[in-house]
Amino acid sequence: MRTRLSISPALLWVLLLSLPVQAYIPPPERIAAGAAAANRSAGRSGVLEVEVALYLGASEQPTATGKLLSDPGGLSRLELRGTEGVVERHLLRGGELFASRDRLALDSPRPFLPPFFLLQAKTGGALMASLRTLGVSTYEVALGYQGDRDCYVLGGRAPVSSGPYPQPALWVDQESLEPVRFDRGDGVRFRLGSFVDFGSLRLPSWIEIGDSRGVLARLEILNAQAVTVPAESFRRGWLSAP
Repeated sequence: MRTRLSISPALLWVLLLSLPVQAYIPPPERIAAGAAAANRSAGRSGVLEVEVALYLGASEQPTATGKLLSDPGGLSRLELRGTEGVVERHLLRGGELFASRDRLALDSPRPFLPPFFLLQAKTGGALMASLRTLGVSTYEVALGYQGDRDCYVLGGRAPVSSGPYPQPALWVDQESLEPVRFDRGDGVRFRLGSFVDFGSLRLPSWIEIGDSRGVLARLEILNAQAVTVPAESFRRGWLSAP
């Protein structure tokens, strides 16, 4: 004779809630499409000119001011003018970074220029293409926390095979699908501050630049506008131009 066990509904709920739950992670294509939609709704999917101030370390006074020009096709450039008249230029073309100081080439430029064009990609496909040029494994997705934000991590969180640093990855807020952080793969990371409105554009108020040693610098965004520029604006010759 078999004996039936009677389980109350309340106990059943306790047992169900105690079971491990596998968090759902959308496919990377869907996350990228959502992030691109957030770019479009924020009005930043065209070419942008952004006024910035650069703060080094914990300094409360800017070391330089300048302009960042960025094209959603995977091109960004930054010109900084220091308080002593030094002009430093940085150019990012896909995954290639170049720089000059007073028109002379720099072999090891400081990581002052983030891949700003990731905030401008118009479609999920365009965002995935830009991520691949930056070395991101776009087929990998993980979950992560950046501050108090739950994030999707496009590119995963495993360390690169050649060292202890996280592999290149874009961190996207799960709710807003706004970009939160980008890991470059060599220990450098760009962390984005809260998003605010600059007229019709919605941009991060600042971008923190750090590595395994801590905060290196911060780009504070002062103003921004949509612009139209010629294609040669992003050529390497700009680095040595007067």
